Amino acid sequence: MIQLKSDFNYHMQIRINKFSYHYLGKGNLGQTPAFSSVVRSHLSQYKTMECNGTNDLSDLVLLYTKDDFTYNTSNSHKQEVSSGFDTLLKRGWEAAMEAGIFNYKVDNVETKIIPGKYHIVAQMNANRFKLRRKPDEIVSVVQPFDPKKFNFTKIKNEEILMNLHYGLSNEEEEKVPQDLKYDLEATLLINNAPICYGHSLLVPFLDECRPQVLDYESLIIGIHSVLLSNTPNYRLAFNSLCGYASVNHLHFHLYYLPHRLYLEDAECELLAGPCYVFKDYHSPGFVFFLKDGAIEELARNLMKITKMFIEKGVAHNMFVTRGVSPNGNIKGDTFDTIRVVVWARKPAYGIKDVSVFAPAVCELAGHVPVYCEYDCKVYLGIDD
Repeated sequence: MIQLKSDFNYHMQIRINKFSYHYLGKGNLGQTPAFSSVVRSHLSQYKTMECNGTNDLSDLVLLYTKDDFTYNTSNSHKQEVSSGFDTLLKRGWEAAMEAGIFNYKVDNVETKIIPGKYHIVAQMNANRFKLRRKPDEIVSVVQPFDPKKFNFTKIKNEEILMNLHYGLSNEEEEKVPQDLKYDLEATLLINNAPICYGHSLLVPFLDECRPQVLDYESLIIGIHSVLLSNTPNYRLAFNSLCGYASVNHLHFHLYYLPHRLYLEDAECELLAGPCYVFKDYHSPGFVFFLKDGAIEELARNLMKITKMFIEKGVAHNMFVTRGVSPNGNIKGDTFDTIRVVVWARKPAYGIKDVSVFAPAVCELAGHVPVYCEYDCKVYLGIDD
């Protein structure tokens, strides 16, 4: 079970859209304002709960199983359909924004589709350049975790959106051998210098202080989060050390982008085994697909290539999104799989210079945040 930061005097469990939500905290129900502010519409039976403007969700735990996953979604980015997970995440994120916990707002991010076949989505966000935390100095793809530097154990409780805890379904409990069972947990945090709407951080096993090096368990949690969402707008992203990760504490970025990305349905050809490559793309990468819901197999295949990169000191980036399978109907109205794209790159040592164009995972995926006012004019045609 996830280790909570406080003792508790009561334990409340409710059901919302299939999920089991647990809130553990001090006091009585009338003293849990943050919980009320986020899920009040789902809890009309608890009308006595009041909101006093705080946003501490550090003790909110979402328990889920594979029964809660959605494997196929619409491919429409304009017709938003949210799962219970999406709803809780978005409302917590919006509540944090209203409470002023972010460094700035992203209500009116200017967006433009750059002309050309690759449908690159560019967004102006000059505030991220001005108001984000200074990136750490990175000198190695396997740099050890340093507790003296900034890490996610040092954030405020108000920046925590929820905790995730994976458990086996009743059917799995009976069928899965004991040695193959695993306990997965992660913490969802706001990114207080967001790129766009919903920009948050997924931190597996936060208190274990793992360095920013992909591992099998954490990768499974990341894939799980995509399957818990019911919208193709949900994106999951990873930057390795020397691949423009700015914090050496294991984490994924996640956000909602309501625009088509070329790589969602770009044609692929088989390279070897389960690994494909794009037939035509501006940033060639290795493409993997979720097949028949085999999450563990997908994670094992991804770890084979990332372990090779790590052993050879090769920086890398990873993007996870809904998409079309290799033999799927590109012209249909459904995304029938999850696409995972991995890029190898030359290591970038030192402190990331955010004043220059430094393509990390979002840019490679065709989503280009533009931070410089000059670039805003050039790429977006936006004047002062």
